[in-house]
Amino acid sequence: LVKTTGKKIWRFHYQLPNSSKRTMVSLGAYPALSLADAREVRAEKLAMLVRGVDPQARADEEAEKLQIAEESIFVNVARKWFELKESHVSAAHAKDIWRSIEKDILPSIESVPIQELKARTLIQVLEPIKARGALETDLLPIE
Repeated sequence: LVKTTGKKIWRFHYQLPNSSKRTMVSLGAYPALSLADAREVRAEKLAMLVRGVDPQARADEEAEKLQIAEESIFVNVARKWFELKESHVSAAHAKDIWRSIEKDILPSIESVPIQELKARTLIQVLEPIKARGALETDLLPIE
């Protein structure tokens, strides 16, 4: 398909075996996706249809899983937590708290998914902060 903007897209039209509705799924943009690659992707989608799986539904599920995985990374959860809590303290104190988080916590566990964080890991991250006495002054006052 060539859009009016000049963008070229590979599309795959299909019909689910138990439905009369025709559906379309985009395979990718040309020239980033070559004809040979588009044919391979189409073959994968056809194999899904043979197994009774809707390729678009599968793609939507995978996209949702990726979004959930991205949202559950520690730095994103920390940002959301901070957004909720910063209105309960002064602007200067909120700035100090986020600076402490960025300096002391994020370097160690920024990209770790929340589901994979263990108590032992958190203790290892918080021990140096506690040793210098900053745990009570910077991070714990917001609950």
